[in-house]
Amino acid sequence: MIIALSSVGAWYLFCLGLATGLAVLAMSAYIAVTPRWLRALLFGCGLLMVARYLTMALLALLIMPPHPSLLHRLWFGSAIGLTFPTLVALDQLVRHPAITPRTLLRWYAPFFGVVLLAVLFGHIELLTDPLVGIRPKLMGIGRWVFMLAEAGFALGVLSVCGLLWRRLASLPIRMALAGLALAYLALATDGLLVAGGWWYVRPFLFSEMLTLAALWAAFQLARLNQ
Repeated sequence: MIIALSSVGAWYLFCLGLATGLAVLAMSAYIAVTPRWLRALLFGCGLLMVARYLTMALLALLIMPPHPSLLHRLWFGSAIGLTFPTLVALDQLVRHPAITPRTLLRWYAPFFGVVLLAVLFGHIELLTDPLVGIRPKLMGIGRWVFMLAEAGFALGVLSVCGLLWRRLASLPIRMALAGLALAYLALATDGLLVAGGWWYVRPFLFSEMLTLAALWAAFQLARLNQ
């Protein structure tokens, strides 16, 4: 069944459409990435983000919450759909000869494994929300594992961006690093708000849209500097 949307709910769906467009824009910047298998993984991350926003739109339109399923777990897709492209973007900006795509995968694998286990096997409850309709929420230890993994990744990105900012003289690269750092500060703030129960403070995905825009800018700059 479908609900009649308020003006705020309609704005929320508009923001979901805008976020989907930015996810596609970010995917357009992955085209120049090599090797081909790495580009395919990045496109997979982009499709995961699109699937997340489509799922959120669908859940915003449902009256009665169904039982938790794999579909609801797509709600948490940004934990992978944003983080792996960020790692690759940092590598593309710096292009350190000692770091290969397979090195990136080895670095990312522990985070990926922890997040995947938390999302796939963690207990999910479906909450009804006047703005977003149905909102899946991880409960118990899975929630804390998920949040700690995301917090650790955000801290790592901020640390790397700060270190590279001090060492690299190129102004465009420093600006791209600043964009990624600002995006992850926004994501970290959102995470703290959610952890504190302040869901209504951050309903419109601004931090994710900022991150997608920062990723697009970073990959575009890396392509121009090839």
